[in-house]
Amino acid sequence: MNIDEQIKQALEEEINEIRHDHQVIDANPFKQMKASFKGEMGWMYLLVMAFTTLFALGAFYCVYEFYHAQELKPLLAWAVGIIVLTLLTQISKMWYWSEMGHNRVIREVKVLELQVARLNERVKS
Repeated sequence: MNIDEQIKQALEEEINEIRHDHQVIDANPFKQMKASFKGEMGWMYLLVMAFTTLFALGAFYCVYEFYHAQELKPLLAWAVGIIVLTLLTQISKMWYWSEMGHNRVIREVKVLELQVARLNERVKS
């Protein structure tokens, strides 16, 4: 087997793997989330999810304390806490979902690159 055939075989295996992953991952958002944690930025996504959870728990605690507060100053303080923590929760979720969209676009571009490489090989032969 010459080097050209080995390269074609390797490309074929890579194309099949990317297509399979592409079909499985795009099936639902939970699979996309799982795939995002396996990449190079997985640690960052886990960190953001941990902070998002802490922000949400903090917001719920502020709601609880707001409900039980009797005076104006504590009511205002807990209300500010609710607003700030809710905004931080939403901002971190929006960042994560935009990153997932970014990852999906990158996967699509990789599939297109492989298809263009295959088409180029067909045109040359």
